Amino acid sequence: MEQKKKTVGIMGVSGDPVHQGHIAAALAALALPGMDEVWLMVTPHSPFKDPSKGAALEHRTHLANLAAMSTGRLGHRIKVSDFEVLLRRFGVENSTVTMLEHFTETYPSLQPVWLMGADNLVTLHTWGNRWQDIMEKYPVGVFGRPGSDVEAKASVAATTYIDSFLVPEKFSCMPGTWTFIDSLHHSVSSTSIREELRQGRNPPELCLDAIGYIRQYGLYGYPQTSTQ
Repeated sequence: MEQKKKTVGIMGVSGDPVHQGHIAAALAALALPGMDEVWLMVTPHSPFKDPSKGAALEHRTHLANLAAMSTGRLGHRIKVSDFEVLLRRFGVENSTVTMLEHFTETYPSLQPVWLMGADNLVTLHTWGNRWQDIMEKYPVGVFGRPGSDVEAKASVAATTYIDSFLVPEKFSCMPGTWTFIDSLHHSVSSTSIREELRQGRNPPELCLDAIGYIRQYGLYGYPQTSTQ
């Protein structure tokens, strides 16, 4: 008898920095039936963004680990992964479906579940000519995002695959099905957090260990000598 695969939610995050909004999303995903773990997949900097305006990969990864550890008893089910970074280093095509295929080949005992925001569902049909493979070959969880939910539910992807939609209570991470987690809404953004840090303030969306680390290395323009 074939052993059931462990289900792993994959959340792509720039982690600049990872904050409590990301962690709340990960915890909401863990509440889905059949979800075993959630991996925060720290992504390389986008080639369209100025890397000098963010933190280096090693800092972003460490901050993601600090955020995951701050969750308490569920922290062991939230992992931080550099899988996408490794693929980029080996010259693998930078696309979600390619990453998922390599993930499946690398971890045959794991079933990846692609997790994305409602704003990404709106544009999913523009993600190249293989976007359908994401919806048809993998389980997909969509997080509600302020200002994007209505458009997401009327999107090309949502209407095309309406027959494979399941409410969260019946979503069991089966490939080819998807769900919408519309009970989660966090308006905080990494951009606003970085601005607060630049002004020497301690954003409540970051754990104290993360703030201490940011202060130690002067990340995001945070004054290293600040005692706030």
